[in-house]
Amino acid sequence: MSVILNVQRARAERVEIRHPVLARLCAWRVGNRVGESPIWDAEARTLLWIDVRAPAVLRLDPDTDEVTRWELPGVVGAMGLGPRGCVVLALQRSLAMLELCSGKLTDLESLDAEPSCNRLNDGKVSPSGRWFVFGSMDDRPTGKLPTGSLYVAGSAGLVRLLHAGLTVANGLAFSPDASTIYFSDSHAGRVWRAPWNEMEGRMGPAKLMCSCDEAAGRPDGAAVDCDGNYWSAGVSAGVLNQFNPEGALLAMTRMPCRAPTMPCFGGLERAEIYVTSLVRPGWKLGPADLDGALFRYASATSGLSAPRWG
Repeated sequence: MSVILNVQRARAERVEIRHPVLARLCAWRVGNRVGESPIWDAEARTLLWIDVRAPAVLRLDPDTDEVTRWELPGVVGAMGLGPRGCVVLALQRSLAMLELCSGKLTDLESLDAEPSCNRLNDGKVSPSGRWFVFGSMDDRPTGKLPTGSLYVAGSAGLVRLLHAGLTVANGLAFSPDASTIYFSDSHAGRVWRAPWNEMEGRMGPAKLMCSCDEAAGRPDGAAVDCDGNYWSAGVSAGVLNQFNPEGALLAMTRMPCRAPTMPCFGGLERAEIYVTSLVRPGWKLGPADLDGALFRYASATSGLSAPRWG
C-alpha cells in the first residue's frame, strides 16, 4: 500500500556558537521533539534526519538553511538511504520506502511478531548496501522489559532476527572494513561489538565493549570514523563520547544541549559532524536554549560516505 505525504518547506534559523573545543560550531533551530538518524546525502549535498515523535522526515540544505519536511502518518524509529532519491524507514512496526521527490510512501514489510508494547528504533545500512540492520525497543514510559531485538533486512525485503534481549536497541554502526557491528542498549547503558559477515548479513557472538551510566551519558545513536573509533551520543549527560574499538574512552565532548541523540559525518570531505537532539516532556525552553536543534561542527577526523540500501 502507498500514500502521498504532505511536504512543507521553510527556512530554519542558524545560530553561530562560540565553544571552547568545537570549531565552527553552529545550530539550526528546527524544533525537533526527538531528532534522530542524521545521514549525509553526498549526491544531493544535504542532511537527512527524522523526528521520531513529530513524526517526520526532514532534509536540510546547509547552504541555504532551507528545511523540507515530509509529515509521516505514524511514529518513525530509524532511516537509511535507499535507491537514489529514496530513503528506507523503520516505522512503528514495519519497514517502508519514501520517494522524496513525489512524497510517495510505500509499505515494504511488517514485523507482526513484535510485542504490542514495542516500536522499531535505530537502524543503519551496512557498508556494502546489501543490508538494513534495525532494532526495536519497549516503548512504555515505565516498567520497560528486554523485549527489543535486532533485525536485518536484505534488499529483497526478507527480514531475519539477529539478536534478542535488548530493552532499547540503539547505537548501530559498522567498522570501516565491515568486519564488526556495534550496538547498544540505552536503557542498560551498555555497548557491544560483534563479528559481522557482510556477504551473508550475519552477526557473531556479541562482546561487551563499554558501559555508561547517567553521568557518563547513556549510549544513544552512534557513528564510526575512518580510524574505526565509535562516537556515541551520551543522551543523559549532554555529551558525545568517543571510544576506540576496544572500548577505551578517548574523548568526552560537551554539547550545547541537554540531550544529543546521534552524530553523523557530513560535508564534502565528511569532516563535519552533525548531531541531532531531543526535548524531553516537561522541559521548559528559554529563548537561548538549543534543545531539539540540529548541530554542526568541524571535526579533526573524518567519516565514511553513507551507503545506499540495495
